[in-house]
Amino acid sequence: MKRTGAIFLGAIIALTAILSSCSDDSEDHGTPPELPPSSSMSVNLGNFPQNGGGRVDATDGSGNYAFAALNVGIWQTIIGASIIIPAAAFEAATDQSFQYSEAEGKWISEYSVNAGGQAIDAELLAEVTGETVIWEMYLSVNGQFDRFLWFSGESRVDNSGGEWVLYASPDRPVEVLTIDWDRVEGDAVNSLFTLVDADNSKSSSYIEYGLTTEAGFTHFYDVSITDTEDDDYDLYIYFNEETKVGKVKSNAYFGDDNWRCWDDTLEDTDC
Repeated sequence: MKRTGAIFLGAIIALTAILSSCSDDSEDHGTPPELPPSSSMSVNLGNFPQNGGGRVDATDGSGNYAFAALNVGIWQTIIGASIIIPAAAFEAATDQSFQYSEAEGKWISEYSVNAGGQAIDAELLAEVTGETVIWEMYLSVNGQFDRFLWFSGESRVDNSGGEWVLYASPDRPVEVLTIDWDRVEGDAVNSLFTLVDADNSKSSSYIEYGLTTEAGFTHFYDVSITDTEDDDYDLYIYFNEETKVGKVKSNAYFGDDNWRCWDDTLEDTDC
């Protein structure tokens, strides 16, 4: 009888150990996902130069460059206004660690960052579902707003690409910009920025930008402007970040599909 009891007790202990082992395995969530490159949320656009002037006639000196630079500059302004704060918060996440939250079922990184001249509390959430990581960035400023979802998005687990959705502000929590990005070389990405702000007359306009294999150039730009208050038009640009030479074409602006070029002094030249 005593032997039977000892065997039974031993079986209970063994079963408890097995269940405990299974429980431990279920709580092993592996390593946190890798952050997408900060270039996936950047207004750099290949360091395209800007002249700071208004739209100029294509027949004027350096008109080809000025027309191209103006349009890239417009997009740098649109993108910069939308991402300056969330981009700073996202870049700061690279120096932070993640902890897994059983309650949320997500990885969470909490930290503080200075952006836009103010101290911001950031909370970056990541949920891994198969080959996809779902991201959410909540930002808070003491006495102003609490846990505002400033951007969300998805990325592939291998960080070969993804998309971001950015929102206007805590006072206007609407989608304003989407970024579709693909990693092409190191941390370099090709990106498609689309304006989705329904209150903007240029909603649905986009700029696609990235590295190019076109001989003599480093970057390409595909710009499409749709405007309920002005004429629609498209333009295409090739630019060399090192030499500053480039070329642009726009049927709507120039009246044909020929390329217009500029040299390393940004002056018009034959193509």
